[in-house]
Order: sequence, then structure tokens, then C-alpha cells
Amino acid sequence: MWIIMYISYVLMGFSFLLLGVNGLMGYFDFIFLGANHIQFALVSSILYMFTETLIMFYFIITGKKIKEYIKDNECDPSLYNGVIKMKMKLFPHIMVNMIIIGAQFILGGAVHSGSIPAWFHGILFDIGFIHFVWVIIIQHRCFKENTELVINLYDQVKLKRSA
Repeated sequence: MWIIMYISYVLMGFSFLLLGVNGLMGYFDFIFLGANHIQFALVSSILYMFTETLIMFYFIITGKKIKEYIKDNECDPSLYNGVIKMKMKLFPHIMVNMIIIGAQFILGGAVHSGSIPAWFHGILFDIGFIHFVWVIIIQHRCFKENTELVINLYDQVKLKRSA
């Protein structure tokens, strides 16, 4: 559990850096690490999508394990409400951001072919990137909440067994 969380943080950082560099490449038209804007966008988008998918599955699987732990140890089922609230905070933002960044990548081809103006592509990038910063903040808070929930649940079961 902890290793996946740490890997998620590292991948969030890389995604942030790659998307940021890619945005700068789009605005200032330069080559980075031998890749042009389109090539770098492909790598950035793939890493970003992988990262966000991994984070979603992390919360899905830990939620499932918490639910099983609550059931197996005959704890109060209302303890699972924290998991539900956390997912309701996090998942809509992740999905919206994935749609924005995915659409941004696809619309890059439309800009390249002249179907849409570059300024629209730039504004959509700005919106997606700013929202991604907000998503990172939410993800961090949810990782903390999830960790606290697991620790509190473990402590409650430990107290219950010792009594």
C-alpha cells in the first residue's frame, strides 16, 4: 500500500513537470530532449493518464480492503463513510481533469491540421493545467485522509482485541 502511494507521488511530480514543459513547448516552440511539442505531448499524456489511473485504482482497492477489514473485524460499518466521502471528493476531479487533458492532446492534432485555432488549444491547456494543480492538492489530502483512516481503524481493532 505504502509503496504504491509513494510511487503515485513521484509520478504526480513527473506528470506535473512533463505537462508543464510540454505547455511551455507549445507556447514558445522549442525542442526538448530531442522531441518536438507533438512527440513530447504523447509521452506527457501517456504518463499523466497512467498516473491518474493508478491513483484511482489505489483508492478503489484500498477502499475495498478497508471495507473487508471492517466486516472481518466486526467494526462499525459507518467507518466506511469516510472512504465514500473521500472518493466523492476525489474521483469527479480526476475524471474531469483526465477528460480535459485527453481532449487537449486530441485537439493538438486539430490545431496542427488548422481545424481549430492555437489560442483555443492554449486556453484549454491553461484550464487543464491549473485544474491539475488543484487535483494534486486534493489527491494529497485524500492520501493523508486514507492513511489516517487506516491507522485509526487498525488502532480501534487493536483496542477492541485487547479489551
